[in-house]
Amino acid sequence: MDSNKTAALSSRPFVIGTSGHIDHGKTTLVKALTGVDTDRWAEEKKRGITIDLGFAHYEDEQGNQMAFVDVPGHEKFIHNMLAGVAGLDAVLLVVAADEGVMPQTREHLNICNLLKIQTGLVVLTRIDLVEEEEMVELCREEVSELLKGTFLEGAPILAVSPVTGEGLDELRKTLSKLPKQIQHPATEKPFRLHVDRSFTLKGFGTVVTGTVLSGTVRQDEEILQYPQRRNVRIRGLQNHGQEVKEINAGQRAAMNLAGIAKEEIQRGDQLSHPESLLNSYLLNVSLTLLEDVLAPLKNRTRVRVHLGSKEVFGRIALLEGETLSPGKTALVQLRLESLVSGSYGDRFIVRSYSPMITLGGGMVIDPSPCKSRRVQHELPERLERLHVGDENIRSEEVIYLQSVRGVTESEFSVRTGLSSRQSGKALQLLQSQQKVLCVEPLTGRYLHVEHIVRIGKFLSKALEQHHKKFPDRDGMTRSELGGKLSLIFTEKEVEKLLKYLVKVGLFTQNDQYISLAEHQPQASQSREDSLARCLELIKSGGFQPLRRTHLLQELGLNEKDGMTLLKSAAHSKRLVRVAEDLHYIPEQIASIIESLRFYFSENPNITVIQFKELLNISRKHAIDLLEYFDSQQLTIREDNHRIPARISALNN
Repeated sequence: MDSNKTAALSSRPFVIGTSGHIDHGKTTLVKALTGVDTDRWAEEKKRGITIDLGFAHYEDEQGNQMAFVDVPGHEKFIHNMLAGVAGLDAVLLVVAADEGVMPQTREHLNICNLLKIQTGLVVLTRIDLVEEEEMVELCREEVSELLKGTFLEGAPILAVSPVTGEGLDELRKTLSKLPKQIQHPATEKPFRLHVDRSFTLKGFGTVVTGTVLSGTVRQDEEILQYPQRRNVRIRGLQNHGQEVKEINAGQRAAMNLAGIAKEEIQRGDQLSHPESLLNSYLLNVSLTLLEDVLAPLKNRTRVRVHLGSKEVFGRIALLEGETLSPGKTALVQLRLESLVSGSYGDRFIVRSYSPMITLGGGMVIDPSPCKSRRVQHELPERLERLHVGDENIRSEEVIYLQSVRGVTESEFSVRTGLSSRQSGKALQLLQSQQKVLCVEPLTGRYLHVEHIVRIGKFLSKALEQHHKKFPDRDGMTRSELGGKLSLIFTEKEVEKLLKYLVKVGLFTQNDQYISLAEHQPQASQSREDSLARCLELIKSGGFQPLRRTHLLQELGLNEKDGMTLLKSAAHSKRLVRVAEDLHYIPEQIASIIESLRFYFSENPNITVIQFKELLNISRKHAIDLLEYFDSQQLTIREDNHRIPARISALNN
């Protein structure tokens, strides 16, 4: 990172990856085109093969910026090759004319096809080693047959000799046409980079490299390392040896990071903005098994999963059936042994655990699902809609699949693969269609209305039990009913949910009480008679009514029936519960408040003794009443006396 040059890059570079069998001339070809030897390591020089990723920059006559990623061809180093294909725009499939199609040629082509790389071309190298022109044509025919049914079918097949220079001019002209054949990554999406190299540079510290998949990042910006979710600061940026202030989608980036040691970041990690990726040990995916795989893939098979530049072990959980046949596609859950970070639409490759053979690949549909039970018959159908549906269908399914936990606005973008602007429009549409409800505006937490109805049915059971036990009551208070949801939702969210359930007619609301729509309070005649007698006895006691034990004795009620009667009366506001065993009728409380109000008009405070004498009641009754007024914020205790608090309330 020691260059003093500052690049003002005019356009997004076009990223091309070399691909092909070992020792077919990929690195030599890149050097002939760019002048850069991508074999960086002494071991590579010694063995004459590319072990790790190499990079080179190229600018054609039209000013098109191109970045070459030279990936290894040897089978043992194919995981490095997989690290390199993340973020490629096109592929240069290299086949030696003197050897023809080889095993890694097929495997590399399969991998690129599974990763949905959009375009590319084929280069037949080492034509200077072929004595007869006929052999080159036979090789061309062999390659054409190989390309059938792949993204390279019909692509140019050019014969080149990097040694003599034959065919290089035609190759350069053909390369210049490739950028027009693809769509560039969406710049509205957050910055994202798969780390493919990590090292220490003397005088600078930790440096990582990778291809920017989306978005923009700037010098001195703070970003997150995934899956660790560690904050790091970008101390410096380079693009092909030139210092820059920002890096955009499609560009190769070397990033000097502050606040992190080399040992703390490695290939497979990702760098992105906060809330732009989801961490999970599970991935719901669409998996295609290659046609040339020898046997069906069995459920619970242990595999190697390549996601971006990361390789993890995991098992295949088929959501339908017991096997996946070669050439077929199925919805599966990848259950991984290490934490990964991802987003909707990420591509992946699956290789066998041993021997290491490419089995297939596909697309991530849900980057952070719940562990799926195979008995969930509706899940495959919903995942299929999530996979192939348009933006509106996908948006609704994303929210539905998260059940009662819902989805935040930032999480919604990750799960749908939409930009923040697109996400906002999709959520507005779903709300206008009354398919989803925003239960928390600050976090943008959305629930599907079908799950809100599920919540309503759960609460209905609690209300049904309450109505059965207390048929004379109006219902449950909002706090009582909302408490059933306190482990999942905040108070604000509960309030929004209850309001919605009342609006759709599942519940009715009377003052602070909520009941089932069909509930009508019904009290038995005997209970009404007991209540009338109870109110009469309390009223006759004046300011010193009977306490509960003696009151129930007078009523001839046992503890259970008596408590039910008193609670019901307090619930309907026909009694005021002053203490655990002491009740007054509302008129008595109003009269006592009036007496206090008059007393405070002439005195600044009142003691327990003074209050006892004012009402001519026992000390215990006086204490209970004053403590009740304290709890209602009508009075305030200061040492051994009370002072008025809510004067306005005392005036009522």
